[in-house]
Amino acid sequence: MKDWKTVKLGSLLTESKIVSEKPNADKRISVRLNIQGVEKRPLAKEKKGATKYFIRKAGQFIYGKQNLHKGAFGIVPQELDGFESSSDIPAFDIDKSCYPEWVFYFFKKGAFYLKLESLAKGVGSKRIHPKQIFELDIFLPSKEEQRKVLDEIEKAEIKNQELIKEIESQEENITRLRESILQDAVQGKLTKDWRQHNPNIVPASDLLKKIKREKEKLVEEKIIKKEKPLPQINKDEIPFEIPEKWKWCRFQDLYNYIEAGKSPKCHPYPANKDQWGVIKISAISWGAFNGNENKMLPLNQVPFIDKEIKTGDFILTRANTRELIARSVIVGENVRDKLLLNDKTLRISISKFVNKEFLNFSNISPYAREYYFNMASGTSESMKNISRLEISSILIPLPPINEQIEIVRKINQLQANCNNLEKEIISSKANSEMLIQSVLSNLLGDENNVLSHKNSVTKEKPSRQVKYNSKTLLMDLVKILKENGKTHAEDLWKMSKYPDDIDAFYAELKLQIEQMKTIKESDKKGYLELV
Repeated sequence: MKDWKTVKLGSLLTESKIVSEKPNADKRISVRLNIQGVEKRPLAKEKKGATKYFIRKAGQFIYGKQNLHKGAFGIVPQELDGFESSSDIPAFDIDKSCYPEWVFYFFKKGAFYLKLESLAKGVGSKRIHPKQIFELDIFLPSKEEQRKVLDEIEKAEIKNQELIKEIESQEENITRLRESILQDAVQGKLTKDWRQHNPNIVPASDLLKKIKREKEKLVEEKIIKKEKPLPQINKDEIPFEIPEKWKWCRFQDLYNYIEAGKSPKCHPYPANKDQWGVIKISAISWGAFNGNENKMLPLNQVPFIDKEIKTGDFILTRANTRELIARSVIVGENVRDKLLLNDKTLRISISKFVNKEFLNFSNISPYAREYYFNMASGTSESMKNISRLEISSILIPLPPINEQIEIVRKINQLQANCNNLEKEIISSKANSEMLIQSVLSNLLGDENNVLSHKNSVTKEKPSRQVKYNSKTLLMDLVKILKENGKTHAEDLWKMSKYPDDIDAFYAELKLQIEQMKTIKESDKKGYLELV
């Protein structure tokens, strides 16, 4: 390795710019993050003639300008030969003196690609351009020696893949074990021994009578409204047998009322902690609550504070994909202040005679999840909804209250064991990654690239005076540009709704540039204009 010569990466790579004369939306290339490879992009509608596409060839090195530092790079595989990508996903012919894989592992070793974030340039949408990576130093031994090293790496990769497959198999087993625990719980299998030692417990039928009286009293006191009764449970509906002193009931029999939130217009990024926020469905996972994942309101005053989420609330989702339908959770101490329900999340007031944790476990069991998905309506897999009536109608296998408490204890104990196993698996994953990185570093060496812009001289620039139109303060970015035309990014920031929050400004700007396609970078450095 000591006698390997060092060359500039640009001496090995030549950007390929063969324009596609007949662009085909079904022949697009996508480069996945985290070094997950190059693949065919799903077919999507696109504006004709809006973007220029280039032909890509098998064996070319390819990367995403915006996501190189996130592992979006690879070698074009044979099956994607002749496919296309835009200039945002450039591809390069590789000099005959170098194997394509040599360049690939140059970026992968030591997770070197992560360090490239410092090279990203741009306003709102930052990119790493070819000229920047061309300046990187790379070892270049003879092709014969390259081949020997690459063969050693391939052997190590094969062993590592076998290890990863074993780890993934263990993860699948843990997932199945967790589901089995919940299913055994709702069928009474977890507490079979407990029932033998506690034969004189009061049956669940008595418990249902107490719940009914509680609900009737609340109706009399006009605290809640009387609901329409649901049909009686018939034998054909019952999915499995339950223990003798248990009782099948409907969800409606166990709660006092259900309420939904509202859906005001929100920004897709978090803002100041002191602002009111509306919860995202994704913040509610199976039995866990992440109160920091939320949509933030662009308002200082919120007209529906009665929808605030509080510790102890039983929250249930009712919309979105299969994995999100009817997720439920009991909100813990980690709920952030000023967080509100949205119209796709429900707060359910559970009877004081029912253990909320048991009901939550029952609701996220495989049996309940399958019921919800089968009942959910929607035009596609990507959009499913479950109604309040369908939630109210699900059958719940109700144990006596003391057994509910024992079931919760058992589940928590077994799930804690699963958590410990998962920690070991995570550790094994980390060790496997460290092992392969160690192999790469030992075999490929380190060029010690310094990621700084050459020929740059640090100069003290005079502070720029912000220029803005006071008539367009606190406006949407598009409206500001309509009124003022081409505008410097700093001026646009100070006229925007986020003059004191640069992160929020850049998040909105990125949204408008990349997704909405309403704003673009101007030819004049540092300026922005409408598309």
